[in-house]
Amino acid sequence: MQKPTLPLVFVSILLLASVLSTAQDSLRFKRDTTLRNDTSRRDTTRFRRGMNSLFADSSKLTSSDYQLRIEKTYDVLSMIRNQSDLGPGIAAIREKLADSDSSLFVLKDNIVNNSSALSLRNLQMFRTLLANIHEDIEHQRMVLDSAEAGLSGLRTEMKNLIADTVLRELWRDSANRQLFAAQLKDMREAWRTSTTKLKESIALINQLQTHNSGNAITTASLEEKVNNLLLNSFARVFGKEFNYLWEPTPDSSLNKLRSAYERAYTGERKALRYYFKDSVNTRLFLLLIGLLFGIWAYRNILRLKKANAVDILKGPQVDYLYPHYIASVFLAMFSLAPLFDLDAPSVYIESMQFLLILTLTFICWKKWPRKLFVYWIVMVFLYLCFSFTHHLLVPGVLQRSWLILLNVLSVIFGSLFLRGMKDHLHFRGFLRFVIILHNVMNVLAVVCNLFGRFSLAQILGSAAIFSFTQAIGLAVFSRVIIEAILLQIEASRIRQGVKNAFDYQAVLQAFKGPIAFLVFVLWLIVFTTNLNIYETSKEVFVFIMQKQRSVGSATFTIGGVLLFFLIIWVAHLLQKYVGYFFGDTGSEEIENKRQRSKMLIARLVVLCLGYLLAVAASGLPVDKITIVLGALGVGIGLGLQNIVSNFVSGIILIFDRPLQVGDAIEIGDKAGKVREIGLRSSTLLTTDGAEVIIPNGDILSTPITNWTLTNNQQRLALSLSVSGSNDIEKVNKLVTDTIISSGYVMENVAPQIEYISIKKEQFDLKVYFWCKDVFKASQARSAIIYLLHKQLAREDISIEA
Repeated sequence: MQKPTLPLVFVSILLLASVLSTAQDSLRFKRDTTLRNDTSRRDTTRFRRGMNSLFADSSKLTSSDYQLRIEKTYDVLSMIRNQSDLGPGIAAIREKLADSDSSLFVLKDNIVNNSSALSLRNLQMFRTLLANIHEDIEHQRMVLDSAEAGLSGLRTEMKNLIADTVLRELWRDSANRQLFAAQLKDMREAWRTSTTKLKESIALINQLQTHNSGNAITTASLEEKVNNLLLNSFARVFGKEFNYLWEPTPDSSLNKLRSAYERAYTGERKALRYYFKDSVNTRLFLLLIGLLFGIWAYRNILRLKKANAVDILKGPQVDYLYPHYIASVFLAMFSLAPLFDLDAPSVYIESMQFLLILTLTFICWKKWPRKLFVYWIVMVFLYLCFSFTHHLLVPGVLQRSWLILLNVLSVIFGSLFLRGMKDHLHFRGFLRFVIILHNVMNVLAVVCNLFGRFSLAQILGSAAIFSFTQAIGLAVFSRVIIEAILLQIEASRIRQGVKNAFDYQAVLQAFKGPIAFLVFVLWLIVFTTNLNIYETSKEVFVFIMQKQRSVGSATFTIGGVLLFFLIIWVAHLLQKYVGYFFGDTGSEEIENKRQRSKMLIARLVVLCLGYLLAVAASGLPVDKITIVLGALGVGIGLGLQNIVSNFVSGIILIFDRPLQVGDAIEIGDKAGKVREIGLRSSTLLTTDGAEVIIPNGDILSTPITNWTLTNNQQRLALSLSVSGSNDIEKVNKLVTDTIISSGYVMENVAPQIEYISIKKEQFDLKVYFWCKDVFKASQARSAIIYLLHKQLAREDISIEA
């Protein structure tokens, strides 16, 4: 039973040996695998370190990187330092705010503490000045806000520099600080200067914004109070302010009024000083307009003198502009002053009017008759008296009686001036209306003064005399403008070689309408300003003009519609009279066809621009206009083809130029000289003096014979019958020499003689020659026939033509 155990033991030993061998192999494999993994990991780490060292730019910066960043930082600091300088604009705002403080203090003192002594005139002036201050405040707010936004951007740049990591790294590295010590010192100084300048500028802007905001609040409060006082003043003016003239007034009340009036006058004077300082640009622009007008007038006068046309300057059409052209420049400036500052206070208007009166007195010293000039001097004296009493008058019995005396004298001498002006002033109808109005207002002023309406009497009397003097000045101003236009026409005609006189009365009538409109507007501004109703009238007018109205779905304003037609009217006036400024009065003496063609193009451009500007400025809805144009297109297709055809044909004639103004043409059975080319029709002047109006469409659809398209030559033919000589050569020579000596033919082209028949002592011949001026063809034919008869008769040869 012992034998079977041996094989089992042997098998067990073999199994154990194989298991041990397998375990050893497994351990060896794990050690090899671990070794390979460690080697691979070390290789990967080494590769990554190499790549990092090759491509890294922030882990370790070089000295060139630091140098570049220092340069960029220094540039940024320089930019911040330079842009932190606020410039002269902010300095001007500081001065303006200081002036506003002074003016607001005076206005507030009068409006709050002295309101009972303020007249309607004072309140109107204060409201105007407050409106100007409010406008300045809004402008200053915009400038300060813009400056604050710029400084905020600079502060952001400064914060970005503080957060810069490269600069932080540079400050932490002692070696680099040592290396860039000089640059860092300069940058530190630039940093200190820039931050200080930036902080100062930000603090100043904040201070000015606070100051400006405070002025805005004060201005708004004062404007509201002035508006309330104005409402009460309008009612107070028409009420009984003082006792009747025959009732005594206590001295104590007069003393109080005197003190209050002096205080109000002081406030008005200080406020006016602010206005004059604030409106310098307006007066500079007015001065520029006057300078340009003076250069224009002097240039034309000098041109006429060089052309020995002094008789034109001394003629009846030039009364004021020569030799007083410098004074006329000031007259134009002072007359136009209200138009350049529509919101000016009445004191400014009065000062301009006083200068206008002085200039007018100087110009008219030797122009008007002696009596008329004496009446004018009296009216000037009354003007000064009204101005003085308007500012300083305290309504006692003597002062009120003095004012009544001034009113009576104004009526008397105003009537005398009206009777004596006759034909010595322009716009006599307008002046008659103003003088009658002046007399009526003075009578009303007397009545108001008697019954205690002193302020109303004061306003009526002053407005009356101011409107009178302003109207006289505007009448002379209109004449000066007309004379300047006449001199421009004369100078242009002389430059083109035209010396014939023209009907200047036609020019006066042409420009009378536009100049009369300008004169009336200027007078109305001054008149309403002196009545202290300009601002109110302006607000009512603007409200009516700008109020939105609707017809169906279309909205419009009356102002937009009126502006549309006004611009179109002005455009038509300009295109009609633009030729006058280049010497073209519509007569046929001017032969410069090129200039006339340019005038046609200029008229077309002015007209087109006028219509485009009218549509753009009126604010009319373009989509609605498109609908209207579409409807007009239907109408054109139905019945307006001829009008549109003529209009388009006119444009083609202007640009294609088959004929020009001044050409001698034949169209159908009509022949003559082209006098005018319009957009719808053209005018042909025949030799009989008739003006034939031909639609432009007919001109383009009919063959045109243009004798002067490229030159002014015309070939003429004479049929002659010569008798009394058999010598053909002699006849040829006599006929040729006579024709050449006439002066009407071209010198380089000899006449040609064609014999029709030859009989005994008689020749029938035809002579052809070139007349050098087609417009003198008939005159040339007549003169040559006369000369041939005269020359051949000396040789006992007779002719029949």
